[in-house]
Amino acid sequence: MKHDIFSKWIKVVIIGTALIGVGACVYLVPDLFRAFKNWYPELSNWVMPWMILIYICSVPCFAALVVGWMIADNIGKDQSFTVKNANLFKIFSMLALADSIVFGVGSIVYSLLGINHPGLLIIQLLIVFVGLAIFVCMAALSYLVGKAAVLQEDNDLTV
Repeated sequence: MKHDIFSKWIKVVIIGTALIGVGACVYLVPDLFRAFKNWYPELSNWVMPWMILIYICSVPCFAALVVGWMIADNIGKDQSFTVKNANLFKIFSMLALADSIVFGVGSIVYSLLGINHPGLLIIQLLIVFVGLAIFVCMAALSYLVGKAAVLQEDNDLTV
């Protein structure tokens, strides 16, 4: 697959992910919490703190989509293995780490405040683990792209 076609496919995936994320933030999350209030009126004071945490955690996710778009632009320009892309992958990894830390700390704080259900702790740990896995993968990609950029630069100078 040519680099420009690959870049376009990456951008299509990013746009689709952004649309799903916006739809989830605008429609799904409020509807779920509205239903939660109706099902468990005694726990309705949990809704606002959790909505705030979810919306705070969505910010790094949307920022990562912007970084992904920038990487796709560079791939479209046939500049896949550059120091710039390595730095963008590093930014992506830091966003994933920040999101995992914020969600994990928020879950712990909410547990200490008594506004978290112990049964959901396993799901919350899974979400934190997925974020940490994304952090590790993006950090590894950053390292490998940086090494490839150095090799490509040395190869260009050899000719």
